[in-house]
Amino acid sequence: LEKENLLDEKRDALANLRRTITSGTKEVESKSVELSKQDVVLEELKKSIDTKLKDRTTLAETRNVQWGELSKVQAQVSDAKDTSRKAYSTLRKIMPRNTAMGLDSLKRILAEEGITEGTHYFGPVMDNITLVEDKFQTAVEVSAQNALFHVIVDTDATAARLMKRLEKDRLGRVTFLPLNRLNSNTNSNYPESRDVVPLLQTCLRYDKRLSRAMEHVFGQKLLADSVEAASTWSVRCNVDAVTLDGDLCSRKGALSGGYVDLSKSRLKANIDMKSSQENLRTFEAEEKNMRNRNKKTDIEISNVMSEVQRLKAQKVDLERTLTRMDEDISTQKTRQESKKKQAHTMEVEGVPPLERDIVSLDHQVKLLEEEVGTDLCETLTKEEKSLLQQLKATQAELKSNVEHQTQTLEEVSIERQRLQSLLEDNLMKRKRELEEDGAEALKSHSRRRSKDGKEQPAARVAQSQRKENLVQVQRELEEAIQNTEVVEERLAEAKEIDAALRRELNEGKKELESFRTEDGKISKYLEDAQKKDEKLMNKRSLCVTQRELHSRRIQELGTLPPSSALKKHKGLSISNLMRELERINKKLKGYSHVNKKAFDQFVNFNEQREDLLKRKDEVDGGADKVKELIESLDRQKDEAINRTFRGVSAHFKDVFKELVPNGAGELIMRTSLDEDEDLDEAEVVRRRQNPSVSRYRGVGIKVRFSPVGENYIMSQLSGGQKSLVAMALIFAIQRCDPAPFYLFDELDQALDSSYRKAVAGLIQRQANSDENPTQFICSTFRPELVAISDNCYGISHQDKVSNILSLSKRDALSFIANLMNEEEAVGEVSSLATSKATAAKKKEATNSRKRKAIESADDDEGRKTIAAA
Repeated sequence: LEKENLLDEKRDALANLRRTITSGTKEVESKSVELSKQDVVLEELKKSIDTKLKDRTTLAETRNVQWGELSKVQAQVSDAKDTSRKAYSTLRKIMPRNTAMGLDSLKRILAEEGITEGTHYFGPVMDNITLVEDKFQTAVEVSAQNALFHVIVDTDATAARLMKRLEKDRLGRVTFLPLNRLNSNTNSNYPESRDVVPLLQTCLRYDKRLSRAMEHVFGQKLLADSVEAASTWSVRCNVDAVTLDGDLCSRKGALSGGYVDLSKSRLKANIDMKSSQENLRTFEAEEKNMRNRNKKTDIEISNVMSEVQRLKAQKVDLERTLTRMDEDISTQKTRQESKKKQAHTMEVEGVPPLERDIVSLDHQVKLLEEEVGTDLCETLTKEEKSLLQQLKATQAELKSNVEHQTQTLEEVSIERQRLQSLLEDNLMKRKRELEEDGAEALKSHSRRRSKDGKEQPAARVAQSQRKENLVQVQRELEEAIQNTEVVEERLAEAKEIDAALRRELNEGKKELESFRTEDGKISKYLEDAQKKDEKLMNKRSLCVTQRELHSRRIQELGTLPPSSALKKHKGLSISNLMRELERINKKLKGYSHVNKKAFDQFVNFNEQREDLLKRKDEVDGGADKVKELIESLDRQKDEAINRTFRGVSAHFKDVFKELVPNGAGELIMRTSLDEDEDLDEAEVVRRRQNPSVSRYRGVGIKVRFSPVGENYIMSQLSGGQKSLVAMALIFAIQRCDPAPFYLFDELDQALDSSYRKAVAGLIQRQANSDENPTQFICSTFRPELVAISDNCYGISHQDKVSNILSLSKRDALSFIANLMNEEEAVGEVSSLATSKATAAKKKEATNSRKRKAIESADDDEGRKTIAAA
């Protein structure tokens, strides 16, 4: 009965294990399905990351391309800016300086005054006209001349406002054309002739609102096809006529023309400036658009990178989750395997022995039941009966021992299985936790026991013995685990090495096979190449032989006839050609005394002659271009010299007028025409309009110091007057080509007080000029320069050493006044002597004044005043 109960328990335990295994298998399968789903999600994340990275790479390449295009556009913008600056500088150089300043200032004044462009202000004439054809450029420019820079406005009130600002701020000079004040000069009686046409209607396109201004500038202009027609019709119609080459016939009879330097064309310079500014605006707009596109691309790249980082973070989290799920599945599989082993052990070792025991016991029961009722003791002796009794007792004892041992064996087997399952499932992973928990439990238990104090000595000894056994078992278990791990690691390394070596061996075999195949192909290719080489060498030797043979035949033939003669024999066969060659050779034998190389020499010499003629033409063309360049440079040099002289001459008149209000002065260029007395006055006037620099002989000056009277040359002037003229020339040059500063030493020494005051006023105006301010450093002993100076310094001299002392204007004027008093005293004493003594004493007084300027009244220390304006 106990066996049957035990068998039932075994079967129940086995059924429970099988159910546990089945449920665990289902759980593992569900987790595996979930793991596969997560793997799919992970793959999709990886694909998304790869796609985003590809997008980022594409965007980066696009950005690099955009950067390259942006750098090109920036270079184009820089070139356009340089071109615009050069075009503007060229236009500034062509137009008058004051006009250029005025036009530049008008742009700022318009914004400040609130004048609307296109309504009240229309700009210069050249900005409002368009040539019908480029060939009219020279004619339009010559006919308009500086009127191209005249500014068109709507009314005279607008012009007055702008002129007032220009005069107030000294910003240059501009001529205005107010539309309300201009009269329509439309000449309805233009001549009907093929020789002349109206310039305005033929050559120009313009806004009809500006018709009055255009008629004012170009209305009285005709375009003629020749100088003769221009001269005829200008006199006949009382208008100006101009040709396409720029020859102008004035209505007053004057005729001007000649070479026109197109490089200094006002219209061309203005067109170039407009086109360069338009190109600059186009390139700047393109640069702006490209910068915006670069910004958008950068934003897209930043968005893609943030999305990539987010996806990577999701990928890392998912990989961690998958790792945990994989570990859980592995753990559950390990548990399932251990439970399967336990179930198999129970099926093989637990249940069958019990069933066999039950079967044997049932058989024994049947035998015993059959033997029930039979008397076995009747045939036995007393000894046998006693022996039987002993055997029965021994049997009963053995049976009880067997049952006890069987039960013990079953308990030990169950305990063994339980311990083995525990060892396989939990001990390897939770060893350290169990050790720590066991140590803490032992400590707490020992503390409780020590507190209670009731533990018996024998129990203590047993407990200590069990502790020692437990420590020894744990130590052995750790050593076994370590040895197992070492062996497993070595085994894994050996397997990896073996797998790597096997892979290398397979790869080596594959590579060897490929090399062998390649070697066979190369060997076959070499054999074919050697055969081809042999064929080519044979063919080459044959061709060389034929070439030598044909070369000899050509040399024997001499000079070949022209291609036209060869065409006659083109259709003949080789045999016919050979017969014809023999016939020709027989004829040639009759001319054996003739030089056969003469024709070849003639051809060679003719080619050399043609080459030399071509080189001569090239050299002649280069010489003509050099001469043209020299002439152009000479013209530019002459124009520069004449322009500079005219500028200095004009400024000399203005400066001399400022210094001597009642006088006048002029610069005269002396030429060889002044020495030629054979020329009439008209020829002299015509040549002086455009003189050549080679005729210049020097510069003369004529001045007068009163409103009426004759002019004086330099040799007729006194010392003070010469100083005044020299200063006027210096200031005229300064206005033409300003310098940053000027240094004068006693420039007012020989001047009267009125002239000294005029010079001081001129220096003050020039120093404080808004247009070209200049610094002046002057040494003086007169009060006029000191009065207008900004800073005053005194130069002292003591012990052969000079020192600079800063003086106030009051001290400097006081020092100058003392000096002048001493000079007047010296002058009164010297006036009582003779003229010779007077001159000597004046010289001595001058030296005394200079010495007194060096010596002071207190400590023999001299001072010299320097005024800086």
